[in-house]
Amino acid sequence: MRARRCLGRWAVPVSASGLLGVAIVGSGGMAAARAEDLAACGGARLVVIAGRNQRTAAALARRFGVEHSRDALAAVRRGDVDAVMVTTHPDTHAAFGAAALAAGKHLFSESPLALTPLDAAQLLDLARAHGLVVRVGHTSPLRPAPRLIRAQVNALGGALHDTLVIQFPNDRRAGRGAGFVPSVSGHPVTYAVVLGLQVIHGRGPIVRIDAAAAVDGADGRHAEVEAPAAGAGLRPFERCAAVVTLQFQDGGLATIVYRRGFDGPSSAGRVVVCRRGEVRYQEGADHVRVVGPDGARALPVPAADPWAEELDEFLAAVGHGRPMSISAADAARVVALVDAARRAAERGPAAGPL
Repeated sequence: MRARRCLGRWAVPVSASGLLGVAIVGSGGMAAARAEDLAACGGARLVVIAGRNQRTAAALARRFGVEHSRDALAAVRRGDVDAVMVTTHPDTHAAFGAAALAAGKHLFSESPLALTPLDAAQLLDLARAHGLVVRVGHTSPLRPAPRLIRAQVNALGGALHDTLVIQFPNDRRAGRGAGFVPSVSGHPVTYAVVLGLQVIHGRGPIVRIDAAAAVDGADGRHAEVEAPAAGAGLRPFERCAAVVTLQFQDGGLATIVYRRGFDGPSSAGRVVVCRRGEVRYQEGADHVRVVGPDGARALPVPAADPWAEELDEFLAAVGHGRPMSISAADAARVVALVDAARRAAERGPAAGPL
C-alpha cells in the first residue's frame, strides 16, 4: 500500500472520526483497487462495502477490516458515510449514483457516469441541488504518457490528426470471460470514447463524429451492431472492434480504435501528426518519441499514480472546494459523446457541437 500525504481537515461536516467516511458499492477488481487507495490515504476512511456478490463483498470487507452489507441502499444512507464510491457495472452507475446523491452523499463513480445523457443530466441536477461533488474515474487523461504527449503536441503547434489504438494484450485474463454483454456495459463504442478521452480532453468542441462497430458472437457469427440507447437486447459476444472518428472545431481530427477479445500481441499505441512534427508512443513503452524541427528525441515517461491523484482531487474538492481536472460536466460530456458515437454507428455521422 502506498503511504501518501494527508490532505488535511475538512471544510464540510464529516464523520465523528474527522475523516471522510466512504462506502464502496461493488466488490470486484475496481472495488479492491479503490479500497487500497483509501487505505493509503490519510484524508478518508473506508466504512462499509456493499456488494451483490456476498462472497466477494465479505472477503473484501475482511481484507480491509470493515463491515460488509447485503443492502447497498442501506449502506449508502448510513450516518457515518459521507461519500459513496460506485464500482459496479456501467448499467447500474446511474441508479446507485442517484441513490447516493439523494441521500446527501458525495459521489465517486467509475466511468462512465451513466449510459444515457438523460441519466447523466439528472445526476448533475441532483448534485447541484444538494451542493455535492461528483467525480468520475476517467484515468486516461491523467496517465503520465498521455500527459507527456499532450505537452509535446502543444509544443509542436497542436494536433492535425491524432490516432489512438486501444487493445489489451490478452483479454482472457484470469477470472474474466471473453464474452461481453452490451446491455450491462453499453454499446461497444462506449469504451472507445471512455478510454479514448486522452485524445478528447482539453481539445474544445467537436463538430462531427462518425463511428462503426462490429462483433463476433460466441457462435462465430459476425454482425454489425444495431441496438437501442444502452445496448439493451444485444447478445454477449466474444470480441469486438469499434472505430470512432472526431472532427474538432479547430480543424483537427482524431481516430480512436478499440479492439477487445483478440489474441496475440497488442498493437496499442498512439501517433499524433502535429503542425510542426509528430509524436509517437507504443503502449507500455518507457518513452515517447518526438520528431520536431530540431530532430528526433526520446522522452522518458515519468512515474505517476493517476488513480491516487483522482482520489486526492475528489477529497480536495469535497473538503476545500478545489476544482478537479475532470469535472462533473466533463464526465457528462463523455456520456453525450458515447451517445453520439452510438447513433453514428447505427445511422451515420452526427453533427456537433459536442
